[in-house]
Amino acid sequence: MTLDGELAGKSAAFAAAFLWAITVTVLTFASRRIGAQVVNAVRLALAAVLVAVVHRIFVGTPWPAGIGASGTAWLLLSGLLGFAMADGLGLESFVEIGPHLGMLMQTLAPVLSASLAWGFLGQDLSWPKGGAILVTLAGIALVVAGPDPRPSGRSRAWGLLLALGAAVGQALGQFTAQKGMAGGVGPFSALVVRIWAGAVGSMVYLALRGNLRLSSSAWGDGRILSQMLSGTALGPIIGGFLAMYAIAHAPLGPVSTLLAIVPIFLLPLSWVFFHEPITPRAVAGTLLTVGGAAGLFLVN
Repeated sequence: MTLDGELAGKSAAFAAAFLWAITVTVLTFASRRIGAQVVNAVRLALAAVLVAVVHRIFVGTPWPAGIGASGTAWLLLSGLLGFAMADGLGLESFVEIGPHLGMLMQTLAPVLSASLAWGFLGQDLSWPKGGAILVTLAGIALVVAGPDPRPSGRSRAWGLLLALGAAVGQALGQFTAQKGMAGGVGPFSALVVRIWAGAVGSMVYLALRGNLRLSSSAWGDGRILSQMLSGTALGPIIGGFLAMYAIAHAPLGPVSTLLAIVPIFLLPLSWVFFHEPITPRAVAGTLLTVGGAAGLFLVN
């Protein structure tokens, strides 16, 4: 691993985090117009088609072959938990409490993932990692305990619960994805299965709620469709590629740290687009939270 290659990898991770922050902002606008679950379902449908095409070009088939029944089942469950559940709840939380606080709460996902790996996979949870978890929790608590800058009428507690549910879904999605990839399944093949499971699960959920018509109407609204197209392209496609490039060309600890700085980017973006004030408490809590999450990857 050369120094230039490592620098390129770290730069890619930084760019991926910035693109994810832009994606969150764009999808929040769309969610406020037609609903978070509709946006989640449509953008997952777009992503499912895109990843299938890319898989067909580079692997030869639109659907991965040779995964096996057990691996497929775990990856399908991972897609339902990580994309249909977690992303849907996350978008709802962005509408309720703003993208910065919603994403900050989702920083709990690596904390929960580490706890699951310790409890069910027997992975070590050292004292330094425990300290990093406490720092993460302290940072989130500092922000949550601050004054609510939004207009009254929306339930902050409900938004926080939605964000917590998203973090739990992400952690469970990562845990089940790890189980599904245990037989040597490649990350991109696993992503195809997971995204398709999320897309189908989200559409089924809309159908059960009687909101499929809203989903179809979104395709005819040029502004909303452009927001979801850009959100899909910038987030899971370009941002996801940059993240994979970073992991391949730079040490995992610094890369994971850079990928975790999305809430830092969302501080100015939320101020510009959603008129949320940047307070010393918000800055300090965000830095503590990101620092704690980074510590989970940097310490042994």
